[in-house]
Amino acid sequence: MGRRFTVPAPLRTARTAGRSAGRAVWRSTGRPMWRWSSGRRPTADTRRHTAPFLFSRMLLLPALALTVLALAGTAYLDLHGRTQQLRERYAPAMVELAHARTSLALADAEATRRLGDNGRDPLLQTDLVGLGEKYPSLLTEAAQSLNNAAQTKALRTAQEQEVRVVSGLVVAYDDWIRWSDSHHESKALRTAGLDYAESLLRDTGTPAEPMAVLNRIKALEGELDADASELSGWSALSAVTASGALLAVLVFVFTVVGTLDFIRDRLHVRSLLLILYALPVPLVLGVLVLGALGQHRAQREVREAGVELAAVSATAKADPTIDALDERLAVELRGTHPGGWALAAEVSLMVGSVGAVASGFTLFHYGRGHLKIFWRTP
Repeated sequence: MGRRFTVPAPLRTARTAGRSAGRAVWRSTGRPMWRWSSGRRPTADTRRHTAPFLFSRMLLLPALALTVLALAGTAYLDLHGRTQQLRERYAPAMVELAHARTSLALADAEATRRLGDNGRDPLLQTDLVGLGEKYPSLLTEAAQSLNNAAQTKALRTAQEQEVRVVSGLVVAYDDWIRWSDSHHESKALRTAGLDYAESLLRDTGTPAEPMAVLNRIKALEGELDADASELSGWSALSAVTASGALLAVLVFVFTVVGTLDFIRDRLHVRSLLLILYALPVPLVLGVLVLGALGQHRAQREVREAGVELAAVSATAKADPTIDALDERLAVELRGTHPGGWALAAEVSLMVGSVGAVASGFTLFHYGRGHLKIFWRTP
């Protein structure tokens, strides 16, 4: 014969403790809750009078259902609103700032290549075409990206002012580069102009606050990333309302089951209609939970894309990399269907509200005769 399997002592102890805790919870909370929901009296196994019970449930069930829907809807719409801000404001702002930073760095590399740095002589074609077409094109792209970032409405007032300061420094940088180009035949003047332009573009040392253009843009990217992280996840409003909705839906389900037990015992009715009208409430909660998961996924994509955009370095592949991240972000956000889930949430909330009101009318219909007698009794 095979050896009998024995449960280890620690597992038996844990199982026993779990059963004891479950029984204690049932005795202290579950049993009184069931007695209340099914209309049983606390001291005896008898039911409450039919008319007062149905009248109270006729008002309580719709109130509980609407409470669940209101709390769940508030939590979901708060999540949806913050996802919408991340998608329509913060993601575009992060992309534009990354474009501005890399374009400026590439423009500087092109200018110094043509004008000569570290003691080198300017390129021979500088006498004929000056800075060429690439430098002004990159600088124009950087200026346009800064302007686009300011128009996304993702920036706070102080950050918008910072963008205007950066735009002014970019103009000053361009003036010194062009001054250096106009004096490219003089090594001393050309070098002085390049050095001053470089000081406007990059900080030297470790200042307490970023002063140069690229350092200011990096700081703005960091602030936007921090703001996006703060918008992502559960806010105090969504956390409190979602927790309240879960608690309310448990009370609602308990109340519906108890009411069904009461009307089957006292009225001899198996109310499929009441189940049908009450069912949309937990189903709506399920739809909103699935929608919330989609919102969280969209928020996570924006946050992760912001980190990757800030890490893009100024190389020839910078623009394709940024565009690829932007496209990936757009595809991922479309995949989560936040707009579609918002529509589904609104329709579900309306259906749930209609079901909540209909459940009250159903109970009124079941107890109409009892209620007439109850109301006419002095």
